[in-house]
Amino acid sequence: MHLHNSSTSSSNTRSPSNQSSVATREGSQEINLPPSRSKKTVGSVLKTGVYALLSLVTLDIAINAFFRYPTDPQNVNPGSLNLYFDYGRSLEGKVFRQLGKTNQESAPIAQAGWIENQLTQDEPVKPKAGIDLPVVIYGMSFSSHVGEALQKLDPKVTTRLIAGPYAPPSHSFAAYQRDRSRRQAKVVIFGILASSVQGLDSMTGITLGGEVPAPYTFPQYDLVAGKLKAIDPKIQTLAQLRSARDNPAQWQAFEDQLAERDRFYDPLTFQQNPIDQSAILRMARRAWARTHREQVVKSIHTKDGFNPRWHQLPVLQHMVEEFAAQAKQEGALPIVLLIQDQGYDDHLYQVLQPTLKRADIPYVSTHGIAAAGDRQNFVADGHFTEAANRKITVAVLGLINQRLGR
Repeated sequence: MHLHNSSTSSSNTRSPSNQSSVATREGSQEINLPPSRSKKTVGSVLKTGVYALLSLVTLDIAINAFFRYPTDPQNVNPGSLNLYFDYGRSLEGKVFRQLGKTNQESAPIAQAGWIENQLTQDEPVKPKAGIDLPVVIYGMSFSSHVGEALQKLDPKVTTRLIAGPYAPPSHSFAAYQRDRSRRQAKVVIFGILASSVQGLDSMTGITLGGEVPAPYTFPQYDLVAGKLKAIDPKIQTLAQLRSARDNPAQWQAFEDQLAERDRFYDPLTFQQNPIDQSAILRMARRAWARTHREQVVKSIHTKDGFNPRWHQLPVLQHMVEEFAAQAKQEGALPIVLLIQDQGYDDHLYQVLQPTLKRADIPYVSTHGIAAAGDRQNFVADGHFTEAANRKITVAVLGLINQRLGR
């Protein structure tokens, strides 16, 4: 006779809903958490995510409130943190903010570099009384520093400086050609900065200038049947830029041209959108902008030199030849100033030396005077020290005196 123990049976068949079950299979242990504990885990993760999101939103609002960028276009000292958190703003947003009601009320950087404005401003076009050597220099800040030093070294020299912020050779060459009817000089200097040569693939300082854009524009050149052909930008003056800001169709036409012709153009970093309103998203866009720029630059120049297959190198070589030929026709001495800044060694010299030698064009290259690889030749902002600039200027003046028999 068999007896059934009900207490033992009930003790071995407890509900899995009241405790975790442990099943052993081939030495491994499987643990099933009760549904209540699983729900608590999901809830905790969601709560943490919500708190993190609220913290980011609060931080974003605080940054925008305490480090707001000034709205006054002529405020050139916004503060280091204000500037830092604004770096990722769209180029369109930055440029529109630079524009005042008039040219004079616009930001200083918005007024710089416009070719037509520079050629008509009150710069000397004739030598002053008692001055026997008028010199015109086309380039950027580096070449302007040489021009300023020239007058200090030789009181008989007067210089006229045509420049743009980080101006590429296409800007200088266009200014040189358009200045022909006003130019009365015995010496003309074409300043070419190695790091700005990449601007031959651009049409404006908006895309070329990066985090602090200068909105001036310049032509882009193609080489067609052995001759240079200029493609003019659809905006050529500060007044036209201000007009385009208020005319969506006009602005869109300019942006369409950049999308087609300007390799530095990128819609994500150029166009205004909701990202502009978020400090955190602006920082993310800044990182993308740097990546995009680096990719473009690497296709043009690396640590080994300029890409020999870059289609703009023949354009640059023809610019130099045409510059010299026009100057000689005018009875002026042409000089090409090759400025090798940090990271470029003698790369610009290597590209242009064969052309300069073949066409017998006088030149000065800074790589043998103030080596680009020696940091002691440069100040914090990347320009030459006063001592290095003086050495370069002495070389330029020596070449002038030699060629003119002074």
